[in-house]
Amino acid sequence: MCLGKPSVYHKIKVVSATFFFIANKNSVFLLYNRLDTMIQTFSTSHFTAYLQTEDNRIDTSVASDRIRHLVKFTNDMDKSVQYAYAVTEVINNRYTSLDFQSNPTPNVYLGRISLVPAGYWKYEVYEVSWSDKEAFLIVAGQAPTTENDVLTPAGSDKGVVQGLVTKGKLYAAERDGGEEVQYTENAKSVQTLTIVHGGLGYTSAPIVTITGDNITPAKATCTIVGGVVTTVTITDAGSGYTENPAVTLSTSGSSDGGQIVANINETNYIYTG
Repeated sequence: MCLGKPSVYHKIKVVSATFFFIANKNSVFLLYNRLDTMIQTFSTSHFTAYLQTEDNRIDTSVASDRIRHLVKFTNDMDKSVQYAYAVTEVINNRYTSLDFQSNPTPNVYLGRISLVPAGYWKYEVYEVSWSDKEAFLIVAGQAPTTENDVLTPAGSDKGVVQGLVTKGKLYAAERDGGEEVQYTENAKSVQTLTIVHGGLGYTSAPIVTITGDNITPAKATCTIVGGVVTTVTITDAGSGYTENPAVTLSTSGSSDGGQIVANINETNYIYTG
């Protein structure tokens, strides 16, 4: 691995291939002049891929600013597939840079991908060209969403998939401390009060009573709107509870009593590297 700004290239001659390593604080990118480039990143990081596309250009009748690249990502383990155009794409003579954003909700047009599960992904880069001399948009109806997508009716503002220009492997690693294990434990005090049923006909806010084995009892208040209990607030969580206590509400003129349940368990997380 080399160190340096993303704009710094480190060149190594290895047999017949030339390798370029580009690094930043989040990711390492590997570029070389054959068709099976490896990209390394983190599963929850934005990243930039530096790939050679111009050497394999298919549509030479248009300028490079009429070209965009649609990338297909396929997970090796579960075979899930995502497509995305880069958020930002810059085509240079020696390489093309493509920026992607990590997002739990993938979006082909906005360059959002979710490299989960972590591990190896195959990527395929498809050339898409537009004949429109004016500006074109990476939006629905103008940009194909798969390598087999043919937009109809044909038009100069509609992109056409020309074919595959490069492919390779991507390794998405878990960031140190990024894995988490969730567990629940008894907090020995009331953590939450949940309104199951707000009741009907309350003329004033009922008194909340919390009973159960404890060292000091928990306390809470509630409010009503239109004769219905709408909020409940813990004013004292209590201590020493070994099981969930019972919650009762005074009648306060109600025709249908409300129901509230208490929970003494809390959720915690352990982060592992």
